[in-house]
Formats: sequence, structure tokens, C-alpha cells
Amino acid sequence: MGDLMTQVGPLDYEEVQFFFRKHWTHFLKPLIFGLTVGLLSLLTSLVIGAIITVFKISFLYTSFAFLVIIVSIFFINTFFLQLFNFYFNVIIITDCRIVIARKTVFLKNDNDAIDLTKIQDVGVVAHGIFRNYLNYGALVITLSTSSPPVVIPFAPNPHYYLEQINRVKRQHILRRQEGRTYPRQKPSRVPLGYLKDIDKLEYGA
Repeated sequence: MGDLMTQVGPLDYEEVQFFFRKHWTHFLKPLIFGLTVGLLSLLTSLVIGAIITVFKISFLYTSFAFLVIIVSIFFINTFFLQLFNFYFNVIIITDCRIVIARKTVFLKNDNDAIDLTKIQDVGVVAHGIFRNYLNYGALVITLSTSSPPVVIPFAPNPHYYLEQINRVKRQHILRRQEGRTYPRQKPSRVPLGYLKDIDKLEYGA
């Protein structure tokens, strides 16, 4: 994204306005895939176990039990990692920028930001009965340069957050036009109940 998407660093003068996470339907695809793989793994294990029992291949008993334990642990860990990733991935809107935090437990810790002054337009794409009935869609942020739009998929209640982002953007533009400067002090505490890295973002700690 060039200079429009910048690595997040703490700003002493910015205040968090609101934040949101992706809609719960974001879990449907990994959940269905995980259940399908888990069911196939279970059936395969039963078939292999039956073959070992019928032919009394005693030296494979230990190896089979070890393999079942490893597969079960891997499946459970993968499922719960998806749950943790839901809480780690968050979109934060401050009075200066939009922060997109993409984090996993072990492998990823990416934070990007879009300056509100770089935003030309914000739109909602919610096609289909399923998305409109469950009230989620994609927020499409059009930038003021030739850079491609930034798409935030699976946004819950997208029309509400569209209005909120536009409100914060208008307030930011008015402050700049009026020549008002931000106070160079830490803002009052906003209890997000989130992660330590979000607290660092908020207070510059």
C-alpha cells in the first residue's frame, strides 16, 4: 500500500473512538472444514483400528495409539487457534486513523494503519440474502490516490460502522480546517478489555 499503509506506532495525542472484530460467520468455513477433516480422520482411525484388531498386528498397536493421540491434539489445537485468532484480529478507529491489527498466537503480528486524511470514500458491499439477513458485509475504503481500495471483509453491522467511520473522518477534517492541534498528552483511559498491545497503542506505554 506504499506510504498510505504505515506500520502502527503509538501516538500520544490520538484517542480510540471504537473498534470491532469480524462477524461470527467468518468461522463457518474453518469450522465446516475442521469438522469434515475431523470426521474423516475418525473414520480412518476406526477402519485402521479394525484392521489391526482383526489381523492381530500387535506391533502396530502402540504406533496406532500414538498416531491417534497426535492427530487429536493437532485437530484440537487448530480449532482453538481459530478461536484465539478471532479475538486477536481487530479493527480500531481512532480520531486520526484506522488501525488494522492482524495477529495470530505464534506466527503473525501485523499492524497497519490508514490515515483518515488519505480516505476518499467508504462503502459497503453486502451481496446475497445470507449476508443481508445476518447483517454483515465488506467495508471498502477508497483511498485518495491510485492505490487499490482497502477491503475489510466480514464486518458486522457494516452500515452502522460506515456511518461511524464517516463521522470520525468529518470530525478529523473539521479539526484540521480549524487549525486545532491535538493536546500532547496521554488521553484518559478507555477500558477496552483487550490485549496489552492494544493498551500500548492507546497510551503509548
